[in-house]
Amino acid sequence: MKHLHTLPLLAAFAAVTVTQLQAGAPAPGIAAAASEPAVSAINGKLDANYGAINRSSTRGVGGTISLPVGHRFGAQFDGLYQHGFSTNIFGLGSHFFARDPSKGLLGLAFSGVMSQKFDDFIFGVEGEYYLKQVTLGAVVGYDNYNSRVPTTFPGLATHQNFVAARVYAAIYPMDNLMISLEYQSRFNHNFYLANVEWQTPINGVALFASGGVGEHNFAQLLGGVRVYFGGSKPLKDRHRKDDPSNIGSSFIGSNSGGSTDASQPAGVKKEN
Repeated sequence: MKHLHTLPLLAAFAAVTVTQLQAGAPAPGIAAAASEPAVSAINGKLDANYGAINRSSTRGVGGTISLPVGHRFGAQFDGLYQHGFSTNIFGLGSHFFARDPSKGLLGLAFSGVMSQKFDDFIFGVEGEYYLKQVTLGAVVGYDNYNSRVPTTFPGLATHQNFVAARVYAAIYPMDNLMISLEYQSRFNHNFYLANVEWQTPINGVALFASGGVGEHNFAQLLGGVRVYFGGSKPLKDRHRKDDPSNIGSSFIGSNSGGSTDASQPAGVKKEN
C-alpha cells in the first residue's frame, strides 16, 4: 500500500519516545529545562458543533480532560459523539506528552472512532513548536479504517491500512483569537482546512468554525461553541498550557466524509 514504507520509521520514532517517557527522560528540546509545568492544572473543555460534511448535515459534541503527570509530562483523554450520514458516531482518544509551554510539545496520541458504517483507529505521534504568535504542529500515525458501505474514495472499502497525517499552522493575531490553516492526508487523499476560534469576553467561552475541501468533491463546514474549564487565561495559553486538540474532533470531517455512500445519486439530499 502506498505510504506504508513510512510505518517502520514511525514505529521506531514512537518506540524511542515511549522508552524516554518510561525512563523519565525528557523529550529532546521540549521538557529538559521547562520552567512551567506541561499542564498548568487539571482542566477540560466541552464543545458542540453543527454543520455539513459532503452536503449532509451533521451535529455533535466533544470533550476533553487533561491532567499533569509530574512537572514535565501531561495526559489527556478525549471523547466525542457525532450524528450524520444516518448513523451515530462515537469516539475516544488519549494523549501522553512532554511539553515546555515556552517551546513546544512532543507525545503519543490515539484515537478510536466507531459507527455502524465505519471504524477508524489512529495511533501515532504529535508535536507542536511555539513561536511568539504562531504554533506549528503535526500529527502522524498509522490508520486502520474499515468502511462497511461504498464510498466516494476508490478502494476505501477494501484497503484498510493507511498513514494519517495532519499538519497545521495556527496564528494568533490577538491572544484570544486563533486562525489556522491545515493539511490532512487520509486514505491516500488530500484535504485542506481553515479554522478560526475566538474566546469571547465571557471567561472560558469560545466560538469556532471550520471549513475545508478535498479530493472527490469533499466539502466541510462546521461551527459551534466551546466552553473551557481551568481558570481564567487567554486562548493562546489554553492551547499551550492546558489541553491539546481533541484528536477525534480534528479528524471528524475526513473520517465521516470517507464513508459517504457513493451510491447516493448526485443532487439528492442525504437524510440523517
